[in-house]
Amino acid sequence: MKVNIAPLLKAPIGTQTDYAVTEAPIDPHGENAELLDASVESIDADIVATHTNPGALIEGEASAKVAVQCSRCLKPIQAPVRTHFAEQYYATIDVLSGDARDTAPRDAKTIGSDFRIDLTPLLREEVILATPLAPLCRPDCKGLCLVCGRDLNLEPHVHDAATNESWAKLEALKDFHPERE
Repeated sequence: MKVNIAPLLKAPIGTQTDYAVTEAPIDPHGENAELLDASVESIDADIVATHTNPGALIEGEASAKVAVQCSRCLKPIQAPVRTHFAEQYYATIDVLSGDARDTAPRDAKTIGSDFRIDLTPLLREEVILATPLAPLCRPDCKGLCLVCGRDLNLEPHVHDAATNESWAKLEALKDFHPERE
């Protein structure tokens, strides 16, 4: 979602503008298609842009559904993700005079000469950072069997302990008692 920030930058410092991004499901040919790279299936975000001295402060919160796999049983699931964010965007050109402004800090996000900010990359980054590293389909997921790979939630079972022949002689020493001989 690209927003025109020029009217905000013409207003006095401290002026705020609200934006909303709601899309479910994400259209692969729409303006938020980049969210699909982060496996986002739906998003609902409320964003506030505030005119600041260097440019615009973008703050907000987003709720998304992200397609992931359970880290234990590997079933595809939808993980709900909530994130709060704040990002300063620096104006490179004065909106009233068209003169170049002071250079922005290194690695800072800037507002170009068209005075539009694409919110989709910001939302994508924030959702990726908020996505759980080890999502679970349910808190008590038992995962997959280490021996045969079957889902222990569907087929609970136990295998006999596997013996490693290279340790068999040492294993026999467990039963050796010199005082008995």
